Amino acid sequence: MTDEDIKRLNTLLKDEIKPLKELVEVTNHKVRHFETSQTLMSSQLSRVKDQVSVINEKLDSHTASLVTIEKTLEGYGDMYKVNKEKIEDLDERVTVVEEHSSFTPQK
Repeated sequence: MTDEDIKRLNTLLKDEIKPLKELVEVTNHKVRHFETSQTLMSSQLSRVKDQVSVINEKLDSHTASLVTIEKTLEGYGDMYKVNKEKIEDLDERVTVVEEHSSFTPQK
C-alpha cells in the first residue's frame, strides 16, 4: 500500500465517519437535554413530596381534633334526648296540676 492509497483510505474513512460523528453529537445533545429535564422534574417531585408530607401531618392533627368534636357532639345529642324526655315528663305533670287546680296556663 502506498502513501497515496493510505491518504485516499483516510479521506474515505473521514467522509464515512463524519455523518456518524454528527449523529453522535445530536444524540449526546438530546441525552443532556433529557438529563436536565429529569433533574428538574426530580427537584419538582421532591418539593411536591415535601408538601404532601406537610399536608399529611396537618390532616393527622385535624383528624384527632375532629374525633374529639364528634365525641363532644354525640354527648350533646345524648343530653338533648335526656333533657327532651325530662321536659316532656314535666309538661305532663304541669298539665295534670293545671287540670286539677283549674289554673289557666298563659302562653
